[in-house]
Amino acid sequence: MNVFIEIILCCRILYSASSMAIFAIGETLWSAISLMEKKMSRVAIGALLATFVAFSAQAMSPEIDTDGDGKASLVELQTVFPELTEDQFLEIDTNADGLVDDEEMIIAVETEMLPDIETDA
Repeated sequence: MNVFIEIILCCRILYSASSMAIFAIGETLWSAISLMEKKMSRVAIGALLATFVAFSAQAMSPEIDTDGDGKASLVELQTVFPELTEDQFLEIDTNADGLVDDEEMIIAVETEMLPDIETDA
């Protein structure tokens, strides 16, 4: 809301500055645009960070990660997805560490190797 008030005030300054030199008007306009850009950048960055935090928090469901280590073993995945084979697990486990991490889980859901339990439930 403060950004909009500042923009309105800057516009009023521009309108009342009609008797001022064009340079002063341009400078005021530049200040208003710069201020708006800074405020909007902060808002955009905040929204982007909030999205990443929310997305990563939802990546590995507690229904899957029963031991709370942030990764899913074959046994943990088979508890939720009984049709999952060892070969499919090895295909999902792209870094071959024997566990599926958040990134691997997201890719598996996006490529439909695994159903999304959040939307399918």
